[in-house]
Amino acid sequence: MLTMHDLLREADKLPTAEKWHLVRHLLRSLEYEQTGPGSSDWHEFIEQTAGILADDPIERPPQPPFEEREPLE
Repeated sequence: MLTMHDLLREADKLPTAEKWHLVRHLLRSLEYEQTGPGSSDWHEFIEQTAGILADDPIERPPQPPFEEREPLE
C-alpha cells in the first residue's frame, strides 16, 4: 500500500494534463462527500414523496403477445 508521501511523489511525476485529471477527480469526490445525500436525507426524501401519486397511480397496460422469431444458430 502506498503512503501519502509515495503517492505525492508519484503524482509529481505525472504530465501536467494527467495532474489536472487527478485534481478534477479529487474535487468531484470531495464535492460529492460534502453535498451527497446522507442516510437521514434519504429517509426524509422518502417520507416527503411516498404516496405522492396515490390520487393518480401509474398503471402498466397489458403487454402484447411476444413475437415468434427464428431461433439463433
